[in-house]
Amino acid sequence: MTVWDLVRAALRRWTVLVAGAVATLGLMYSTTLDDGVFWSRTQVVFLAPPSTDYPNSLRTTSEDLIITAGVVAKSISGPDAVTKYASPDATLVGEGVRDGWSIRLPDTGGQWAPHFAEQVLYVEVVAATADQAATRQGEIIAQIAEELDRLQRDAGVAPVNDITVTVAPESTVVHQVKGSRARSVGMAGVLGAAATFAVIAVLEARGRRPATRGHRATPRPRRSAPPAPVPAPRTAP
Repeated sequence: MTVWDLVRAALRRWTVLVAGAVATLGLMYSTTLDDGVFWSRTQVVFLAPPSTDYPNSLRTTSEDLIITAGVVAKSISGPDAVTKYASPDATLVGEGVRDGWSIRLPDTGGQWAPHFAEQVLYVEVVAATADQAATRQGEIIAQIAEELDRLQRDAGVAPVNDITVTVAPESTVVHQVKGSRARSVGMAGVLGAAATFAVIAVLEARGRRPATRGHRATPRPRRSAPPAPVPAPRTAP
């Protein structure tokens, strides 16, 4: 079917064309109503207790701090398996999440081998409004501090040796993430037009298919077997 054949078919089936145009316009308009989502990401840094040898807690890194951060994250997130990404910079918005949160210990080992090098937890929040994102982030940070304190009290750690946490950045920064309206409207129009003309092409192909009627084969008449020869009567001599 050529382009002109498709155009003539669309004019013949104008009802399908009008219905497809109305549905496409509705889809294009619905894409303009999406205001996107609000996303926030902050780092909760685990700090070792200061000492004479290591007075700067921010510069102190140890395996114990990294393990403690991982335990706290697992306690809050639950026993479900953690999705592994090729880069620690992957975000919830990139995954397609529009409402949710996550706590991750950054893994810089890539897809093949885990490697945890920082005592930092990435806290990400995605919400419908900026206020919801900020409130949810504050609640998760408070929960991290409470869980860390509970673990240390259960382990009998003296308060002078407590691991503490700090937030970087301290102020909550919420970003609005949304796509291009021009692109979404254009793509919706292309998809709607393609679907409409595809339906018209299918209807045209079905309309041109010749109708076949079932028929029965006429049985051939059977030939009757020839009569058996009758022997001639014998006469007495």
